[in-house]
Amino acid sequence: MEENRAPGSAKQKKRPYLLRLEQNMLPLRPRYHVYRDGMNPLYTIEGDFARHTYSVCRAGEEILVLRRKYAKFLPEYTVAEDGREIARVKKGLFRSMSGRVYDKTLEIRVGFESYVFDIFVGGRKLCQIQQGSNGVCDCDTIRMYDGTMEEIAVALAVICDQASDKADSERYGN
Repeated sequence: MEENRAPGSAKQKKRPYLLRLEQNMLPLRPRYHVYRDGMNPLYTIEGDFARHTYSVCRAGEEILVLRRKYAKFLPEYTVAEDGREIARVKKGLFRSMSGRVYDKTLEIRVGFESYVFDIFVGGRKLCQIQQGSNGVCDCDTIRMYDGTMEEIAVALAVICDQASDKADSERYGN
């Protein structure tokens, strides 16, 4: 099996593979678990009560911090690694999102119903996120095309989940 080394992470698969992101709906603080090929979570993501700061952990160790900027007309997010900003994402006027990741362009293309997100970094497709639910929790599928940025894709999946939740609340008047 071919593998390559991701920046700051364990070995990642080179060919397309799937991750499953599950959000537990019951706790007061948002909590996500990301699985690949098993029952034990590969990543755990926990947010604060206000849903402005998220800690992305692998094997119990914080590897990324996702923050939503306060008092912005259009949502803006940053991702930091070891206290250094590595990504910035801004929501556009018409469901689109864009920014920078490791000094490369980032584009998040949002499907019509806000349930499918195609993420491109430097013009290459990083992953596709398909929103879903099993009644008890949100269960999203992340199809990875470039495993070298798996951690970034996981953090971006939280942003996509928030965008999808906001679209649902606008759609159903919640």
